[in-house]
Amino acid sequence: MRTTIHYDGQEYIVAKHSIDVKSEIERILASGKAGWLRVNHGRGQLKTADLLIQRGVQVGLVDTSDPQHEAGEE
Repeated sequence: MRTTIHYDGQEYIVAKHSIDVKSEIERILASGKAGWLRVNHGRGQLKTADLLIQRGVQVGLVDTSDPQHEAGEE
């Protein structure tokens, strides 16, 4: 499972289903305050990054899971 997140013109990766990431973002927004979403950034050797989630900030989610890996196939 993997979701690619588009935020401020950059791509970030998180090892969660897009549905779970969406739920986490919705919880942050429902709190009425800004909050941080922990993600990974880069290619190859990923580095931890935190994205500030708040109303008015555009975030795009793409489920980039490998369907064969998800099904347990090699």
